[in-house]
Amino acid sequence: MAEDHRELAFDGASEFLSWLYALDRRPWIFTREKLLPIVYLRHRAPRKYLSALADHWTRLRRRGPRQCVVVAAGGGSGDDGVEQLLAAALARFSRRTWLGRGQRAPHFALASWLAALRREKPSTLSEAEVIAKIRNHHSRYELAYQEARESPDPMIRVPLDTISGLPWWIQLPAHLLPRAALRLADTVFGPQRWFERRGGSHRRVTVRGEAEPLRGTLFALAKRCAGIDGEVPSQRQIDALLADAFLQDLRRTYSRSRPLGGGRRRRTYPVLLLPSEGEPAPAALVRAITDVRNGQPRRGTVKRDPLLVVVAGRLAGDGPEPEAQEPGSPESAYEDWRADLAAAGRRQRVWLLAFEAPAQRAPQNERDRVRKVRPPGRVPWMSFASVLAVLAALVAVPVVNYEFCRPPLSSPIGLFPPEPRDEMSREDLGDVDQCVGLVGDSPPLVSPDLDDPIERIRQANAEALRAEHHLTVVHLTMLSPGTDQGVRATREELRGLAIAQRESLGSETPIRLLLANAGAGMRHADKAAREIIQAHHRERIDAVVGLGISTEETIAAVRDLGRAALPAIGSSTTADELLTASPFYYQVSVSNKRQAAFAAEYATGDMRASSARVYFSGDPADTYSSELATAIRDHLDDTVEITDHAAYRTTDTDDGESVFQLGREACTAAVDPDEIVVYAGRAERFGQFLNGMKSRCENRYPRILATDDVSRFVLEGTNRYYPNLRLDYIALASSALWGSECEAMKEQGSFYIHYDDLFTNACDENRDGRALLSFDALTLVRQAATNVLNSDPEFLWSQGIEPGLSKIRGEGRVSGVSGDLDYSDPAEPRAPANKAIMVLRITDTGQPCLVRVDGQFSSQNPITGSCEPQPGDR
Repeated sequence: MAEDHRELAFDGASEFLSWLYALDRRPWIFTREKLLPIVYLRHRAPRKYLSALADHWTRLRRRGPRQCVVVAAGGGSGDDGVEQLLAAALARFSRRTWLGRGQRAPHFALASWLAALRREKPSTLSEAEVIAKIRNHHSRYELAYQEARESPDPMIRVPLDTISGLPWWIQLPAHLLPRAALRLADTVFGPQRWFERRGGSHRRVTVRGEAEPLRGTLFALAKRCAGIDGEVPSQRQIDALLADAFLQDLRRTYSRSRPLGGGRRRRTYPVLLLPSEGEPAPAALVRAITDVRNGQPRRGTVKRDPLLVVVAGRLAGDGPEPEAQEPGSPESAYEDWRADLAAAGRRQRVWLLAFEAPAQRAPQNERDRVRKVRPPGRVPWMSFASVLAVLAALVAVPVVNYEFCRPPLSSPIGLFPPEPRDEMSREDLGDVDQCVGLVGDSPPLVSPDLDDPIERIRQANAEALRAEHHLTVVHLTMLSPGTDQGVRATREELRGLAIAQRESLGSETPIRLLLANAGAGMRHADKAAREIIQAHHRERIDAVVGLGISTEETIAAVRDLGRAALPAIGSSTTADELLTASPFYYQVSVSNKRQAAFAAEYATGDMRASSARVYFSGDPADTYSSELATAIRDHLDDTVEITDHAAYRTTDTDDGESVFQLGREACTAAVDPDEIVVYAGRAERFGQFLNGMKSRCENRYPRILATDDVSRFVLEGTNRYYPNLRLDYIALASSALWGSECEAMKEQGSFYIHYDDLFTNACDENRDGRALLSFDALTLVRQAATNVLNSDPEFLWSQGIEPGLSKIRGEGRVSGVSGDLDYSDPAEPRAPANKAIMVLRITDTGQPCLVRVDGQFSSQNPITGSCEPQPGDR
């Protein structure tokens, strides 16, 4: 199916496709139905796109009649264009399957007979001839339509009796007593009586310029269509009659009024895909459906029907087209369309919901995102096979719960009281499966090391929900990182959030914290972001924090959140590309540009290097590593000779050197005392890099300067396996800034006091600094909310915190536990200006010491350094 993914892909295609599938899904509550627009996608290749969409939509639907069909306009320009399109749809909707016959269309069959009379215009028409013509029409008349794909015979003819035949109790007396048969049909045959009442109320009000809907007995309409009695109906009236009859057949087929009716078990709406390349027939059909829906219904304000129409291409017509929306934000466009529809007068309702498919090439990962979108499924026989359904549920519930990461026998919906919907699903991440998605505050199947902070968050959420108003924040990260060091880093992030959330309770802005898992390496960050956006449409979400590490998937997630106007606060993310991904994105850490400049300054000044070897990750999705290594090389080029700039391969099948081999090659730097090794890769591969060195260096290691991600590796204490290793590394935050004394640390603020109260070991475990960064990210959300609250409280609780973020600058800056948060740098307005950054050094005790610190701490006094001087230091 590679071809259909290529045809379906454009910027925003996965969001548009997900919304279409969600729109096609019928509500489970039988008394509710959706308002279905006519979705109009302006696309440069409508037939290819809709053919690919139909293949994608029906690929997994093997039971029941086809529910998604493509119909194309014929080559002619006659008056039967609308009839041909509807006939093509009915021919597919009525197709027999191994489960039985398809949908029946008696209303359309009679309406097509009236349309045929209008075209043929017979000279006389008696009651006997009416019966004979109806009978002959059903037995001999063929509906003609054009196949949507190329075929040897462009016009296909379907006998009408394969779609609908007259009931036997009308056919039998029609041969003997035509008049009695006609009276019988007028009295008890539902489709025949429908024509008399399709115009709505008997006391309908006619609006100037509005075409009168055709109504009356079938015999009266037949004489009028034949030109014998009264004015011949206009083509627009005939088109509306055909469309209304077609939709009435669908209403009957999808009706939920009968206890055991087939409509109760139909879980999706029928879908009509209509390519339009300027032909008059598609525009006429859209106009006819609009006329029907804007007609006066017998009950309610809108004449509802269960048909979802998707038009692609360009519609012919002289009238103005509605303003096109971006396909990447279809939910917002749909809500605006519903509001406009409710506010408009009956004849002014616009049923077209237009989108513009971008003409430029789709992003690289858009096809993969489209591939993962799944159409809605069907559950046949649900209404009458309750016993089978219960038995199937006994087997299916544990299987489905496993797939969606729930306890085996739990209900998928929390009803008493209602809870956030569980959005987790099991995804393949190489050699393991992981549960990713939005998980509320109770993520299942993650490491038990995270249970303690997660339980603290759950308790705080219960208290926040008791407040009249509260903020809802989602922490998006790697809850299942797949490595021990990753689990420890995630635990520190959750601890920092738990402390910040605890401080918010009792204030004007208490925080309810939900969790979202993007999986190892943030590989499903975009999926989790889409689920956060969907949850935002159900209930207000004020911000997303965390964002794990800087990868292409993280950048895509930030971009998606920005389209939904959701603020995102990165805690340990540093990639420069993130700063341009969304105007709603801010970060607590310094940018890669700032870290690279600081690393180059330290290498040339403190380490007095004259040459350097730079190593980094070759993963093309790892924006952090490649971007940072390139920036460091560029900063060093002016004063330091770059003797090697190499990437290690991240999988065994990739080209390039292994990280172990690069570690062996890096040992040559130990010969020259003025040469250093710069490691800008990931912590997960740093141990292999050092093992390569160890296999060749024989305890004569070169001096190493590593970037901030290595802090996760250092805190494992594995440096004891590498005697005489000289390792300096950059840290974005660390409690080493205040020395090693716990009591001195507690004097720096309430954070360290609360950390010891809740989790202990604040001295040791905060050397990594991730708890400090996540604490500051949530503090930033609180300060933004306070800024909005001080100016307009109603805006905060109805719209959110976004205006308050831009006020965190100058005198309104936040003095965070990781450094000052001041967003006043015009070059990087969403990264903190002159934020604290430091260099730490490993020691034999397993805890790092402070070598150098640079940046703003307005309310605290960090120590100047705690490391013993070593050769090479100034």
